Amino acid sequence: MLAGIETLFNLKFEDRRKVWILGTVFFLAGVSEMVNYTSFMSIFNSRVGTQSLPMMYLIEAFVLPLEGWFFSFLSQRLSKPRFMISLYTLFILIGVMNGGVLLAFQWFGWQWDGFYFLLFLTSNFVVRQQTLLMWSTAFDLCPTQQAKRVMPIFVLSAIIGGIVAGILSNKLAPIIGSDVLYILASVFLLLGLPNFLIALKQFLIPLTFKGNLEAEQHTSSMAFYLKETLRSPFLLTVIGIMTFMPAIYFLMEYQYFTVAQSVFHTEAQLTSFYGFMVILLFCAAFLLQLFAAKLIDRLGASNTIFAITLIFLGCFSLVAMFIEAEFALTFVSIGYSLTYLLLYYFAEPGYQFFFKMLPIQHRDGFRYLAQGIAASVGILLGSALSMLHSEALLSLPEQALLGAFMSVLLLVLAWIGRHLYIKELVRYLKVSGSAVKDFLNELLESMKNDHVRQTLVEQLNSPSETVQMLTIELFLSHPDPAVTNSLVQLAERSSERIRTLALDAIHPEGWRTLNPKRQETFLTDQEASVRAAAFRKLFSDRNLIGDKHRWIQTARSDVSPVVQVEALRVMEESEQLGADLRRLLGEGGESAILACEVIAERGLQEFYFDVMMCMLDPTPVVKMTAVRTIGKIGGHEAATNLTELLVGADMELRTAIEQALIDIGTLALPELTRFIPSTNDEIWRTAVTVVNAIGSDKDIQNLIVPSCVKKLLELQANHEYVRKIQAAGREEWTQLAHRRSDELTLSLLDTIWTVMIRFGDERTIPQIRQAVEDQDEEVRDHGLEILSEGLGNPKLASALLTFYQRNPYLVGVDGGHSVPSQTVKTAVDLSVTVTDPWLQAIAIKAGVAEGEWELVNNWEYLSALDKIVLLKQVPLFEEIPIEELGRVASIAKEKVYQEGEYLIKQGNPGASLFVIVEGNVEISGMNDDGIEGTISIMGPKQSVGEAALFDDRPSLVSAQVIFDYVKVLEIEGKETARLVRLYPNIGIGLLRSVGNRLRTMEHMVLKLG
Repeated sequence: MLAGIETLFNLKFEDRRKVWILGTVFFLAGVSEMVNYTSFMSIFNSRVGTQSLPMMYLIEAFVLPLEGWFFSFLSQRLSKPRFMISLYTLFILIGVMNGGVLLAFQWFGWQWDGFYFLLFLTSNFVVRQQTLLMWSTAFDLCPTQQAKRVMPIFVLSAIIGGIVAGILSNKLAPIIGSDVLYILASVFLLLGLPNFLIALKQFLIPLTFKGNLEAEQHTSSMAFYLKETLRSPFLLTVIGIMTFMPAIYFLMEYQYFTVAQSVFHTEAQLTSFYGFMVILLFCAAFLLQLFAAKLIDRLGASNTIFAITLIFLGCFSLVAMFIEAEFALTFVSIGYSLTYLLLYYFAEPGYQFFFKMLPIQHRDGFRYLAQGIAASVGILLGSALSMLHSEALLSLPEQALLGAFMSVLLLVLAWIGRHLYIKELVRYLKVSGSAVKDFLNELLESMKNDHVRQTLVEQLNSPSETVQMLTIELFLSHPDPAVTNSLVQLAERSSERIRTLALDAIHPEGWRTLNPKRQETFLTDQEASVRAAAFRKLFSDRNLIGDKHRWIQTARSDVSPVVQVEALRVMEESEQLGADLRRLLGEGGESAILACEVIAERGLQEFYFDVMMCMLDPTPVVKMTAVRTIGKIGGHEAATNLTELLVGADMELRTAIEQALIDIGTLALPELTRFIPSTNDEIWRTAVTVVNAIGSDKDIQNLIVPSCVKKLLELQANHEYVRKIQAAGREEWTQLAHRRSDELTLSLLDTIWTVMIRFGDERTIPQIRQAVEDQDEEVRDHGLEILSEGLGNPKLASALLTFYQRNPYLVGVDGGHSVPSQTVKTAVDLSVTVTDPWLQAIAIKAGVAEGEWELVNNWEYLSALDKIVLLKQVPLFEEIPIEELGRVASIAKEKVYQEGEYLIKQGNPGASLFVIVEGNVEISGMNDDGIEGTISIMGPKQSVGEAALFDDRPSLVSAQVIFDYVKVLEIEGKETARLVRLYPNIGIGLLRSVGNRLRTMEHMVLKLG
């Protein structure tokens, strides 16, 4: 059932907890709101009369600006969570106080007509602000795209709450009376308070921690918000829509109450009828909501508002036609129900999308200012329209026709707002860099708009290739036949990369409209990638039947494998296809990579062993592609072979295996289960990451969570172990032990917190981690407090809480480590609890652990440690993890060169990087005139030979040993290149080193000149 709901509403796994917590709040708030509304309206209408409604609306019109401005002011003075909690509590207190007065009137026989006016104003305030609070809470706690997924669930929860409220009102009003029913509204709101607080604590408070730029609290004056609003046509239009829509609704509400009161003459009958209407209203809303989620996601925010205005116009047209008919109450009730539902459950949430483009620290300021202005003017306008009938200036049919005319004006305003919203999205895309992804889907939904399309087409002519590529990628995701000509023109004049992308972005229908000669120009282009893109477009044409075989043969006979594989992608399975694929696999290099991609796309399982042979290819890229292909082929055997490759895999290969296992899916779970208890932390990380991605809730609870708890205990044991190494007083080994412990802590915590996201929220969980690792003690305490509440998985949260309480100062927090007050005087065997071989080897070197067993188990690590100590002192390698540095040390050859020998000789290509251990090396060069000069003298902990790693050309300089001898570590160039791919900082360091040499040579040239 849960899976069905997730499919129906397009929910993701991370939405579950938020839907459960906030969905309950929305349900109880929905019950409270409608019980409150039906009870206080029936009390007011029966004891005061509907003729007073226009006057009440008029009073509210003058109160609302003050209300909006006050809340806007208050929102900038209180923290976001405190402000929201204060509002929620205020709503409960107002209900309790008003209910107490009503019961006192009933019990003691008191009467004061003025109280009912106060009851109307305060209760309407609660209904109005409670709705706004619910929607703003949901939108502030959810990223935009998540909000689109979960908002229909929240709306549905509120609708079900409304149905329950209608049943309660209909059945209980005749029994307990409207006064007691009114108090029940506060009871339901009180029941939702615990979950409301949990939601704020888990999903909002982490966003307001110190250091989160997005949630910084800035104090801005009301004049600032008013000034910025007046400057923005978009915000002014939004306020206009927010004004007209409730004004028209109030007019419909007046007609509904007037007609209903003329039919039902007692308070009990009226309350019961209101309850019955609420049931019908929200049952209809429930059915509507089943497909509304996908409809809203398809239409977008602005189109949703526009569609609502069309329905408003239809409702008033219907009421105007049948207001004097025998069944007038039926038609007015339908019109009222639809306008109420659309205003409060669709339009109000839709408004929030307009404010999502504003910074969170200013969002409430603009929101409450807009709401205050719109509600005030809207109610003023609505009351004025209502008074046209109450003061006998217009009949009900004439008033309904006026409402239809106002709906037409609202429709025009919504159309203008739609275009301004699209324009705002385009502007946001151009100027914003922090949240573009959040609004990208909104932009894509609007790409069929002529203005948006024209704006994007203009970007194709931008002088910046980056802008061109971004625009082409938008058209790749949403192909449009209307921009075919612009993309073709770009493909005819730009660089190879842009031309290829432009052809890929052409819509299939657009490609078919091209002149055959123009198509052939691309099919015979001199650039292989352009020809390949043209063949891809050609083969995507479903109408290409008769000539398809001829074009396949043409592509197969092309000189470039890039083009050949386009034919292999669409060929029918045959011996020829198998022969071509095996030929490409046998060629190795790029051909093998392309063949693997075709095999992966087509899922050709018969090539499984052929692809496995590519694992023996010395080229890392071929090996990685083979791993990914095996993952796409899938199957239990593939999972077995891939998991076996984890043993001894480096980081690059391990990452590829991890993704391949995720692609295999649940078939890999039995194999992965074997590796979860692994003492090898890197293998454990891979197993947990994959199971976390593909496993069920039961798998995570039973396998992953206990394993994560155990790892946290191991990390604690590591920290204790490091303290004992530190107490031994060997500084070089202490530093290395701290470094290794820090690396393990950060990498394992990364994995454990990723598991926490499975139970929590992808936005707040990282913020909580940032808080518990913050330097500020108060911020850290806030984070620990949230963990203590059992956020996500209670067992894992408890283990994390214990770990962070014992280790408040982790690496990356203050850069330091706690120092024990005592020293270790005897050797301690902690190998049972400390499983990391590097820490064990370091402990042996430091003299903390000793014995033949430790030496046998750790001899590989012991032999590499001396080299690692040296390599860590070289700037190029100081950021590389010890695990990877151990691999470098294992292939680094220790050599000694005597005085006068060359490490690198000018004119010969260099193939290795040299790290100087002892001695000095002279870097020199000879010019075309035969004059030799010294460029620099290199000493210990410096590197030589970086320039040769970037190309195969002869070296321009020589590196010769001076002063007796030099001891070096020689690292093969291919291994260094691999490290550059994995760790960009090494590449930056190499470039910086080469740059320093160039500057030295420039200074020498200047001196010689």
